[in-house]
Amino acid sequence: MTTTASTAASAPERATLEERLLAFIHTELLAPGETITRDDDLLSDLLDSVAVLRLATYVDEEFGLTTKPQDFVVENFQSVAVLAGYVERARAASA
Repeated sequence: MTTTASTAASAPERATLEERLLAFIHTELLAPGETITRDDDLLSDLLDSVAVLRLATYVDEEFGLTTKPQDFVVENFQSVAVLAGYVERARAASA
C-alpha cells in the first residue's frame, strides 16, 4: 500500500516537473510558434547542441543539480518525459 500511495503522490509532482521543462523549452529554446509534447524527440532536429547545453544548465540551476559528465547522455535528454525521469533520479540520489 505504501508503494501505491507513493506512486499516486508523485504523479502530480512529475506532471509539474514536465510542465516546467516544457515551459522553458518553449520560451527559451524553440522558435516562435514551434511546439513540442512531452514525448517528442528533442535531439532529432528540435534542439541543436547549444540548446541542449542551455537545457542542461537550466536543469542544474532550476532543480539544484549538477549534471555529471557521465549523465550528459542521449538517454537522459531524449524527451521531456525522459529528462523529467532523470531529474527525479538525480534529486533522489542527492537527497
